[in-house]
Amino acid sequence: MRLAVVGAGVAGLAAAYRLLQRGHEVTILEASPFIGGQVRTFETDGDRLEAFYHHLFKSDTTITSLIEELGLGDDLLWRESKVGLYHKGRIHDFVTPTDLLRFSPVSIIDRARLGLAAVYLQRQKDWRKYEGITAREWMVRAVGRRAYDVVWGPLLRGKYGVFADEVGMTWFWGKVFLRFASREGGFTSREKLGYLRGSFGRYIEALTQRIRDLGGDIRTRTPVARVMTEAGRATGLELGGEHPGAVPFDSVLVTTPNRFFLQMTPD
Repeated sequence: MRLAVVGAGVAGLAAAYRLLQRGHEVTILEASPFIGGQVRTFETDGDRLEAFYHHLFKSDTTITSLIEELGLGDDLLWRESKVGLYHKGRIHDFVTPTDLLRFSPVSIIDRARLGLAAVYLQRQKDWRKYEGITAREWMVRAVGRRAYDVVWGPLLRGKYGVFADEVGMTWFWGKVFLRFASREGGFTSREKLGYLRGSFGRYIEALTQRIRDLGGDIRTRTPVARVMTEAGRATGLELGGEHPGAVPFDSVLVTTPNRFFLQMTPD
């Protein structure tokens, strides 16, 4: 089959690699001039730095297996995390239960509520119960307004800006669940996070090379204007940019953020 993958980020590259291994003809289309998406890197003083902060959790077994497959397993390093919370000119350690008990910006009762809420969420297995409610609504009810305003509110605003109050509780539950999964000794231990020596750019480079070795075609600076459909199935792509036109494909996989996907599929 002749397949198109829209987006040359981590998801798009990994999907294209597996499809090529199964014998398909794959073309990857990326609107930006670089490969890697949010895992792109830049060079400074001879070293590669990531444009955004990334790490792996112990539960990320799919990508760790792929890193091993690409021959980079020996360079995957697991380090105890160091997390601090900045409040009124001071950085407070914020990793272990002991750190939480010492966190003086909120009352001892609020500290207990913060800890109990985290343990409760870690033990919940069904994310569906959190659909239809925002993280802000749930956390204010669970830990109190003061604790939310000091701890979780600033973190959500730092990550999502004006959309912080709209973040779904399902997302928040998932983050708590993943963080605790990276604590080998349970709640009382420190979490360990995975980093690739030399940056995750090495992973992108190795994966890109495998794709090209298998005959994959990667085209940057090639935005997709529209996914063409017929009778409810994708039949090709309408390209924009420097080389506009319609290109037929047997199937299309879109790995972009939802807002871009919706722009490509106005119907």
